[in-house]
Amino acid sequence: MKKIIALFILLFSFQVKAQKELTEYFTINLGYETWNGNYGKVGTDLFLVQQNNNILTFSANANLGYMQDKFRVIPEIGAGYMFNFRNNTADPYSSHFNSAFYVIRGEVSPWTITPKAGIAILSILEFNAGYSFEFRENKDFKNMNGFRAGLVIHLPTQLF
Repeated sequence: MKKIIALFILLFSFQVKAQKELTEYFTINLGYETWNGNYGKVGTDLFLVQQNNNILTFSANANLGYMQDKFRVIPEIGAGYMFNFRNNTADPYSSHFNSAFYVIRGEVSPWTITPKAGIAILSILEFNAGYSFEFRENKDFKNMNGFRAGLVIHLPTQLF
């Protein structure tokens, strides 16, 4: 896990240096995830908006739910890229934004790694789906391999 976090930070630092001007937005995430069970999702995102209106996202989330008759919290970190095929110099929360973004995301928990793809409407409402690959078994949890789908609302902390 330490190697994954170090790689995440290294890739993030290279990407930030490569981008001259990024506009930062901080969001709060609320959502629902189906992943061999039902989970509520809560967390935070850092949106780094590029000049072409594409967005780099870095997230820290917690999946909350019942598993084997116990309340569980599954922490996750993730990185993603929200893009559209129109180049626009406006930021995503102004009145001139493109309404739909395609999303490619990867999330890592202490037990799984999950690539995801989806669509975000207004960069606020995101539908995504992916497949979790369990790389470390946890005897307290059920099998965590499998299809995942979710709906996430990104609530911006600043609008303009």
